[in-house]
Parts: sequence; C-alpha cells; structure tokens
Amino acid sequence: MLLSSLIILKYLLLIIALIILGFISFIMFSFRDVVPFVPTPKKIIRHMIELADIKDNERIVDLGSGTGRILIKVAKRHKKNLLVGIEKSFTLRLVSKIFLFLHPFIKSRIQIVNQDFFNTNLNEFEVIFCFLTPAALRTLTPKFQNLKPGTRIISYMFPLEDTIGFQEVAEHITSKDSIYLYKKI
Repeated sequence: MLLSSLIILKYLLLIIALIILGFISFIMFSFRDVVPFVPTPKKIIRHMIELADIKDNERIVDLGSGTGRILIKVAKRHKKNLLVGIEKSFTLRLVSKIFLFLHPFIKSRIQIVNQDFFNTNLNEFEVIFCFLTPAALRTLTPKFQNLKPGTRIISYMFPLEDTIGFQEVAEHITSKDSIYLYKKI
C-alpha cells in the first residue's frame, strides 16, 4: 500500500515537473514574437484598473490577454461590464479558460477570442488594457487614432509614442514600473 502510494506520488510529481517545464519553454519561445508573454504583476493590475476609472456597461478589451488575470480582476470589481480578451496563443487561451472555469460567476461576461489584435476593430471598446512592446504599440497607432472620444488606453510599462488626439496621464509606481493612461479627445 505504501509502496504503491509512493509510486503514484512519484509519477504525479513527474507530470507536474513536465507541465512546469513545458510552460517555461513556452514562455522562452514566446520571446520570438513581437509581443512575448510576460505576466503583469498583481499590484500593477490593481493600479491599472483603478486608473482606468471603469463605468457600468463599458466594453473592455485586453490586448494580448495572456492568462486572463486582468479580465478576471475587472469582472470581479465591475459587475455590469462585458470583457473581451484578444489572445492568439492556444496555450494562453487554454489557461484563460481554465481560470474562467474556476470563476463560474463571472465567466459569462468574459470572452476570450482567438485573434491577432493587430487585426481587431477596437472602436467598439471604451477601455483598452495593454502590456505591449513599443513596436506593437507603434503598429497599433493608426487604430488608436481612430478611436471614439472618451476611449481610454491603459498601458503598462511602455508609453504611446504618438499621443496626438489624446490627453495623457502617467502614474509612476516605482522607478522601473509605469502605467500610462491615455484618453481620446
């Protein structure tokens, strides 16, 4: 009995180790993309949501939503909003859906979409969250310029280079972490 329990434990630990190794490999390979997977720290997520000043019934999108942590946190705090996560990575969408399964009361308000956010119509959203590279933000600049007035972009770490038509507010958390808020005028 003890021996069979130890064998089962050994295989369980081996499976867990392989899953962790696979996830680390996935993260390392993601750095070949324009936007690699780098999770946003929890304290930053909280500040981004506060800075966004989300109102009831606003549509919210997270560009490159990763594991969906920002969307889940927003859905818990704001009960009358529809949220969309744009994520092209199958692995990250799968993790998002697992996390959503663990939060049954909010999963009906969150949609994880298999799409490249460079090809997404952003005009239907009032709040846009992003943790993207400067190159990705540059590519999105024409889409940002066409947003409707009042739309807010909350960017972690990197500012927009072209802020014409936006009111800019920057909140510096520490010497190395910044959150930028842009409001379309």
